Amino acid sequence: MDSQLIEYFLRVTELGSINRAAADLGLSQPALSRHIALLEHQISARLFTRTKGGVVPTEAGQLLYDRARPILRQFATLIEQVGERAEGSLSVGFPPSWQHLFTTRFVPALLARHPRVSLRVHEGVSHELREAMHQGMLDLAIVPFEGVPPSGYRHTPLVREPLVLVSPRDHGLTPEQPVPLSGLDNLRLALPGRPNAIRTYVEHALSRKGHVFKSVFEIDAMNLSMALARQGTCHTVTPCCAVSAHPDWENTISWSPISGMFITWALCENTARSHSPAVQEGLRLIAETVEAIVASGTWLGAELFGSRRNKVRSASAEPPGDWESP
Repeated sequence: MDSQLIEYFLRVTELGSINRAAADLGLSQPALSRHIALLEHQISARLFTRTKGGVVPTEAGQLLYDRARPILRQFATLIEQVGERAEGSLSVGFPPSWQHLFTTRFVPALLARHPRVSLRVHEGVSHELREAMHQGMLDLAIVPFEGVPPSGYRHTPLVREPLVLVSPRDHGLTPEQPVPLSGLDNLRLALPGRPNAIRTYVEHALSRKGHVFKSVFEIDAMNLSMALARQGTCHTVTPCCAVSAHPDWENTISWSPISGMFITWALCENTARSHSPAVQEGLRLIAETVEAIVASGTWLGAELFGSRRNKVRSASAEPPGDWESP
C-alpha cells in the first residue's frame, strides 16, 4: 500500500471535504477522489460518508484515522534506519518534571556537541511516553521504572528521588521537614489521570494505609497543577526535580518530601536503534548530565542507581536509602 494514499486520506478527514483537501494538496478533485477510491478498494472498506457540507469518516474511516499517524511514523523511522539519515537522527522523550533541571541542559549540550544530529524531543507524562515507545516513535525515553519494560526496549534504572507534596505558600511546608503519608488523607489533590504512574502510586499508597484519596480533578499538565496549587485551588504531588532550584516556584508555593515515597526513573533504549551513533551519543549525554546534576546537589534527595551512584557518593554526606519504585 502506498503511504501517500494514507496521507491523502488523513487530509480529507481533517478538512472534512474532498474539494478543500484537493486544493490544499495541489490535486484536482477527480484525482483525489480516485486516490481515495483506490485506498478503499485496497482495504475493502468504505472510508467516508457524503454529507451536504462535505464528507465524514465511517466507523472504518475513523479507526484508520486514529491509527494511521503512528503507523506512518513507524514507517518513516524504518526508512531512516535503512538509510544514511538514521545515523544522524535522535528522538527522545522526557517527563515534564525534568524540564527545568534536566531537559533545558540536555538539549543545548547535545546540539552544541553534535550540531549535525537531527533531534526530536517529546515531552509527556509517563503513560504518554510509554504509548509512544510502544508505537516505536522514541529512540530513548525517561519513564518510571517498571519490572517489565515495553517490548523492544532495554530498561535501565537510572536515578531515584522523593515524591513531594506541593501546597499553597501559606501551608508552610518546607523541604527540610518531610510530611507523613497521612498528610495527604482527604486532601484536595490535582493529579494526572490513570494510568499515570504517580497517580496510581499515590492512590494505592493511601488505600493501603486506610486513608482517603480525594481527587479534585485530573490534570495531565504538571505546570498547570503547580500553578493551581500556588493559587490555593488544590494540592499536587510531583517528583522533587520539578521544584528543586526552580525560580518559578521559589517563594510562591510550599513543598515537602512525602515520607517513604520515592520514584525511580529508568532510561529506556529502543534496541532496534542501538546501532545509531546519534542514539549512543544521546545515551552517554543523558547519563553524564544526570550524574552532574546529582553531584551538584541541586537535585534534592536524588540518588544515582547502581554503578552510577558510586561515582558521586563523595558528593553527598547522606547515606543512600532503600530503593523503591511506584
